[in-house]
Amino acid sequence: MFSHKTLKSIAPGETAFVVAIDAGCRARTRLESIGIIPGIEVDVLNNGHGPMLVSVGEGRVMVERGIAQKVLVA
Repeated sequence: MFSHKTLKSIAPGETAFVVAIDAGCRARTRLESIGIIPGIEVDVLNNGHGPMLVSVGEGRVMVERGIAQKVLVA
């Protein structure tokens, strides 16, 4: 059985797979618009203070920490 973490808990340099989005319509739409959808692989580049910097596909995007808490990863 998998134990799911949130994107916010992933350390810089680690890779995670998005399993689900536990958010409302607005947050889900925001995440979809930047390419964070279930089944995608994300690399955490920076998880310090402020927004997170993650690599999705060929791009890099900033994810607000509150929204990152709603992204379940494995």
